Amino acid sequence: MKNQKLDSRKLKKQSIFKASFEESLNLLDDGISGKFAQENYQDALKKEKYRGALKSYVWLVFLTILFIIGPNWLIVALNDYLFYHANPRDLTVRLPEINFLPYWVFWMGLAIWILLIILGKRFNQQFILIYRGQFHVMVSFIIWLLVELNLLLLNLLYGLVEYLGLFAMEGLILFTIIYLIHAKSISLLKLLYGGTGIESPTDRVFNSVFRFIVKYGGIVVALWIIFRRIYSDSIRNADNLVGRLWILFLFLIFDILVSAFEIYFMFPYMLQGYYKLKYPEEYREWEGKTVEEWYGKKYLKKYKELLKNE
Repeated sequence: MKNQKLDSRKLKKQSIFKASFEESLNLLDDGISGKFAQENYQDALKKEKYRGALKSYVWLVFLTILFIIGPNWLIVALNDYLFYHANPRDLTVRLPEINFLPYWVFWMGLAIWILLIILGKRFNQQFILIYRGQFHVMVSFIIWLLVELNLLLLNLLYGLVEYLGLFAMEGLILFTIIYLIHAKSISLLKLLYGGTGIESPTDRVFNSVFRFIVKYGGIVVALWIIFRRIYSDSIRNADNLVGRLWILFLFLIFDILVSAFEIYFMFPYMLQGYYKLKYPEEYREWEGKTVEEWYGKKYLKKYKELLKNE
């Protein structure tokens, strides 16, 4: 018990970003993301041979417009049509007075996404290009898309839950995401440093509160919506209420599933990329790559001293 307490105190001072090279290799043993990370990495390596060709750049621009910029623009365009061009009599939902998804949200999201791409150009070692590309597609793009979908659904669900319900619903999602981040961070600390019993009394209280909110928060929100609709509208709206509650339920599940994917799969995977940047030579030798294979010809032109490590 005493050793366990000492181990817990030691781990509490650690960070998931300060592990040694040997400790960072423990990320590959993650029961949830380890296999996914390896398969994803190997699949990306096969596609890297097409990088740099003119055809690949043209194809990349086309796919970016079609599958990244396009969906985000369509969501805002649909919302704009419902708010400012559709006949209110034809709508089956009551829109709020405030438009939660104006066009400037799309342009701001696009600007942030492009800025992240520009900042990412600073890291141009061959071994990090895989992580850089997947970050823009599977992390920043998905977060951008998720934000727009949430704002669109806030507009569509306003008539069902009104502002108080909207805040409760988004609060439930936010609490769930924070809980998942906290739980995964503890799991990664244990994995990296091989510790047990990391949770302090404060952590246990924190976890208990968030588990309760995640487990029962949705039920409370649903009961509040049913109560409000039954006592404010006629019973003829029962079928419509059930349909909208089903949409709300699917919306909450979709948000949680996407967030869980980012936290439990993509974050540990990107953390591996971070440690490869931190310990490039150690990982190069561990993966058995030559200096040119690991860093790339373009990078070596600027940093010729790395050739001495061959």
